[in-house]
Amino acid sequence: MRAVTRNPGFAQALLLILAGGLGLGLLASLLLPFAPALGGVLKVNTSVPVQLKSLTLPSKVYNANGQLMAVLQDSDFRRPVTLAQVAPIAVTAILDVEDRGFFTQSPIDLSSILRAAKADLGGGGGLQGGSTITQQLIKETVLTPKRTFGRKIKDAILSLRLAKQMSKDQILERYLNTIYLGNGAYGVGAAAYAYFNEDASQLNLAQSALLAAMIEDPGGYDPIIHPASALSRRNLAISQMLTDGSISSAQASAAEAQTLPTSIHTVHIPGGPPGQSTFLEEVVKALEGNPALGATPQDRYNAIFGGGLSIYTTLNPTMQTAADAAVAQGLPDTGGEFTAALVAIDPANGEVRALVPGNNSTTAGFDVVTGLGGNGGRQPGSSFKLFTLLDAITQGYSIDDTIDGSSPCYFSDPGLAGPIPGVYKANNAEGLTGTDIISLTTATADSINCAYLRLGLDLGLPSVVNQAAIMHVTVPNPTYPSLIIGGEGVEPIAMAGAYATVADNGVYHQPTFIDRVVGPDGKVLIAPPGQGQQVVSPEDAAVADSVLTQVIARGTGTAAQLPGRPAAGKTGTTDSYTNAWFDGYTPQLATVVWMGDPNGNAAMRPPATPEDVYGGTYPTKIWHDFMAAALAGQPVLQFPAPGPVGPGKYLPPPSIDVSGKYGQAVPTNVAPPPPPSTPTTTCTATTPASTSSTTPGAAPATTCTTTPTSSSTSVTTFPGFQTTTTYPGEILSTTTTYPGQPPVSTTSTLPPGVTTTTFPNPAGVTCTSTPSGIFCHDTTDTTATTATTATTATTATTARGG
Repeated sequence: MRAVTRNPGFAQALLLILAGGLGLGLLASLLLPFAPALGGVLKVNTSVPVQLKSLTLPSKVYNANGQLMAVLQDSDFRRPVTLAQVAPIAVTAILDVEDRGFFTQSPIDLSSILRAAKADLGGGGGLQGGSTITQQLIKETVLTPKRTFGRKIKDAILSLRLAKQMSKDQILERYLNTIYLGNGAYGVGAAAYAYFNEDASQLNLAQSALLAAMIEDPGGYDPIIHPASALSRRNLAISQMLTDGSISSAQASAAEAQTLPTSIHTVHIPGGPPGQSTFLEEVVKALEGNPALGATPQDRYNAIFGGGLSIYTTLNPTMQTAADAAVAQGLPDTGGEFTAALVAIDPANGEVRALVPGNNSTTAGFDVVTGLGGNGGRQPGSSFKLFTLLDAITQGYSIDDTIDGSSPCYFSDPGLAGPIPGVYKANNAEGLTGTDIISLTTATADSINCAYLRLGLDLGLPSVVNQAAIMHVTVPNPTYPSLIIGGEGVEPIAMAGAYATVADNGVYHQPTFIDRVVGPDGKVLIAPPGQGQQVVSPEDAAVADSVLTQVIARGTGTAAQLPGRPAAGKTGTTDSYTNAWFDGYTPQLATVVWMGDPNGNAAMRPPATPEDVYGGTYPTKIWHDFMAAALAGQPVLQFPAPGPVGPGKYLPPPSIDVSGKYGQAVPTNVAPPPPPSTPTTTCTATTPASTSSTTPGAAPATTCTTTPTSSSTSVTTFPGFQTTTTYPGEILSTTTTYPGQPPVSTTSTLPPGVTTTTFPNPAGVTCTSTPSGIFCHDTTDTTATTATTATTATTATTARGG
């Protein structure tokens, strides 16, 4: 507002009195008639320095490489500048319009105070203008904009005190960074950018006059919305500068001929390359909940959007680019219905290196990875088996222990509704019947649901749930058996944190999007992540590594193989093909990929998708492509070698396994196959069918054959199913002696595979040898007899899970 001419008599005398030691008392006596209106406004402690509100400064967000990602700011857009960084003509324009006597006269305008008293006590119109720049600064940074006599008295007193604390240049600089100039721009630095796309140092006369003219009413003189009023007001400011002798007539005419701006330059820096906008939302969400930035939500909001913070995130731009490309190229064309989410974590510290949210056009802002803006997690399917595996290992089970994997399987679950009330039924993935007695390693590699349900229920649901909880994965219904095979919703970032724990030798690190936050004074407000917590022993983690590598080496996740680089992981597929996962890791990076419909559960089956979607298909391919690109050029690291594994034993089914009541009997005791015995030698006399010059014609010969055992095959049979285990092929040593001739010795190795198999039933069954193993099946409750050989130990299998 333009200052009113000072009264050289009474005003100056009163100012001299105020400047002395009697200031407040004499001012009170002079204004005694106005005491009722003053109320308690004179109760101001003059011994305490004036505390100006901090400038709201934008916070800058950086990626892991130190590159600027984004700027966070509220509507108070600022570009702070020093007084020296403002064009002199702009400083002159503002002083000529707002406070010509700023450098030479008092910091208060007494006439404006008296007008306020008259208006308040006499019922006159609103308070007229006339506040000095110092008073305006006090009003904006200490008091409220409310125009009352009491407030004018306060800002007069505080202005006098502020003039003793700060120099004229300091007050003017702070004022130039505080004044509001419309369209969210605070200060001349922000306004110069918003209206003219210029630095404050480059402002010309016409631009400077417009900004000076807008101080009184930024909305009413907005050049975009009210160009006529803005033009008139700007030219009036130019005229004032001419009257004050600050510019020449020629300069004034040239400035008045210039046009006004017609658009606003954006005051926000874009969020960065694709995929980083959601990452930025996660950063803000994390900061809003961190008490290090303030005790209340409003305090934290103010710090984030106006505290001038330097926020260093964990985003690796190279990995983010690779993640975006892997998802875009790996997803089938489903018309946008099905998407994929990806999150990659550094196991050494929990820092999130890349994030693809998995949202689509109908779910803008929803992040499947963390559940931000959504309604909770997604069913992880068999990827949740990690916790049952770890629980078994920590309880001393051997990964060579065997368990029944036959399907379907039934378990007592009182209160459960369904086709069989009180009974939970499950099948192995992919609609196959499973195999019979298999090792825990095979059950993991081939993702055999019924084997894992029997194992998890043998361990106890509370124990499995606790194993997940110590790795910071919680489930909403911890008493449902289905959670063992991933029937309860979890968030991909939580699963990534759990798999990263195994990758870091059992040390859990809370997944984080923020490395550190530094205040405008250089003080570290949020420090980098700590050392983590050992939640699984390194020895047990190494055993888990050895099992999970088999998923990729020979199981359901072979599409994830990274040639020349060890990797471990687990596939996951839920009922009706509604969620598909691959959770995997190398020693230096853990990544989880989810695929599905972000709007809800929809079956990923033809014709909606080209094929039935399992965790081992598209999600595993996306994981592979991302990891191959993200780890390119990084050293190949090996998993720690596991210690000796204890001998395997058969694990009987849990007591609640009621499969036998529903057409699927359960073996209660399975004896291990017999070990090889001491070789025996058998000699027989024969009559050769022909002779030679060195062999008498009909003379009898003696042939001795040495064999290890009478049988090299162990067969376990129970109603409807059978497992056949073959030992390495036997080497036969044969010695034949003819009368009068030296002994002739020969050796031979029996061929691999099943040579004969006989069942004592009318139909009979022949087992089949394939590269995947020996597959046998019988539908009767009998004991099979076999004669088999093999070059390597083989256990029959008939199904693979997802």
